[in-house]
Order: sequence, then C-alpha cells, then structure tokens
Amino acid sequence: MIPLMSLAAALFSPAAARDAVVVLRSDDLPAYDAPIEAFSQAVGHPVQIYGFKGDRAIATRIARDLANDPPPAVLALGAKAAWIADRELPSTIPVVWAMVREPERYGLDGINETGVRMELDPEMVLAQFQVFAPDVRRLGILLSVSNSDPSVGRAIQAAREAGYRGARRVTSSRDAPPAGHPGDMDGIWLLPDPLVITPSHFNLVRTLANRARVPVLSYTETLVDAGALICVAPDRAAIGRLAAEQVRAVMEPGATPGSMPAKVPTEARVVLNRDTQQAIGLNIDPALMDFVDQVVKKPTQR
Repeated sequence: MIPLMSLAAALFSPAAARDAVVVLRSDDLPAYDAPIEAFSQAVGHPVQIYGFKGDRAIATRIARDLANDPPPAVLALGAKAAWIADRELPSTIPVVWAMVREPERYGLDGINETGVRMELDPEMVLAQFQVFAPDVRRLGILLSVSNSDPSVGRAIQAAREAGYRGARRVTSSRDAPPAGHPGDMDGIWLLPDPLVITPSHFNLVRTLANRARVPVLSYTETLVDAGALICVAPDRAAIGRLAAEQVRAVMEPGATPGSMPAKVPTEARVVLNRDTQQAIGLNIDPALMDFVDQVVKKPTQR
C-alpha cells in the first residue's frame, strides 16, 4: 500500500512531482486503502497522495496548491474530497470522484468531472441476497416517504422482478419488522436514507427484526458491523480499478469528463454477521461461505 504523504510534503513538493496523478482522500479511513492500492497499480501513471483528515482548511490549502501547479488529473476519494475538488479546483483539471454515496446530493456534475458510483445494480444485490436467504418471499424496503431518489424506484422494481411478493416502501421504522402473520414481511432491505438510517431507528429495526427472526439486507458494511445480517456492496479494489479507467479516459486529448457517464461497479463484496445469523436461526450451507468476503462475529452496539 502506498503511504499517505505528510502535509508538508503535499504542500511543498517540487513541481516535477506534479506530473503524477493526484489522489485526494477525505480521511485516513481504512476503506480508502484498497481503492488507492488498486488504482495505483492500474492507472499506468505515477501517483501522488494527499490527505486532509476531514479538515476543510487544510483541504483548501491543498486545492490552492494544486490549482497553482496543476496535475494531469485528480482522483477524489470520499464525499469531502469530491466536494473540495468540485468547488476549489479550476475546471481545467479533470476530476474523477469515487467512494461517494449519492453524488447528486453534492452537485458533482461539472464539465470537468466524472466518477465511479458507490452502488451496485439492485439486481446483483438481490441475486446475492437470495443465495443466503432463499426463503424470503415478502421484502420490505425501509425508506422515508420523502425519499425521491430514482434508485428507490429501481430497487422496488428489481425486487418485484426477482419474485418478491409485496415488495414495497415502508414509511416508518416501526412498520418494518413483521408481527409473525402470514401476510407480513419476512425480509427487510435497508437503502441509503438519512431520515431513516439513524442509530436509534436502526437499533429498533435490528432488535425487532431479530426478535421476529427476519434477515436484514443492508447497503453498507457499517450496518452489518452494527447487527444487520448481510450487505452486498461494491468491491473496493474494483472501485479503484474503475477509477483508473476513468482517469486514463479523462486524460485523453480532447476528453470532456462531464460527458462521460459515471461507471457502476460490477464486482461485489459480501459481508455477513455471524451472530445475527445465529440470532435469527438462519441456516446457511457451509459451502456458501466461500462466497462471503468477510464474517463479522461480534456486532458493535450503538
């Protein structure tokens, strides 16, 4: 793994080093390590890494330095880095963002930028979920009534096409777990929703779902750590490789990054909470565990 540069080295490195593609990472989160390593191996250019640990003042200084001595391209990892790159860098520097959920929320649609999306196609997610929880027939999708993200409609449609009966939007966290009646849900799918996915709401869903022995499919590994049964998320190294493809494309003469559609990952990472599996009494064929990338054994209490 490429080490993170010190701030001093990042701000005062010689101009010759700026021939390298710059990676701007929001934080020192381990989640960024695999994308950076894969990107560095695949991009085919020298790579220079800048980190600002979530500090906007430092990020602004780095952006100013990059504007004065432009790199051939910038990979912005994380929402904070993408936001800084979008607002602080001149449009002459091509930017590729990655590891950003719901990039539309941050207005990442400039003429000099494109990216790699953080979500998988819902059909892929549900196909993996069916492997591990084949008995689920009625799937509730826990979302606020005000959530108008187009991906919500695609998720509901994908659930219906996958054969789930009664796949629907649940308007309240208290509606989510079934009460044990035949017509109730026997599975829950959590999608990104800042009004619903709060610590208190998630704890309620987790507690009631476990009591009802209902599997919870999450969009993020963080919620699996906290007690959801499983998540099917983009493979982080694959995100790095796709970002390398995008960077090579935006560096082509005459390229217009803003006209290039964001790439959607096609490689998944499956994380399973073993304690939750046991709590809900879900039997999984041991042979299927070969398809699990990470097993969480002790859920984090919030």
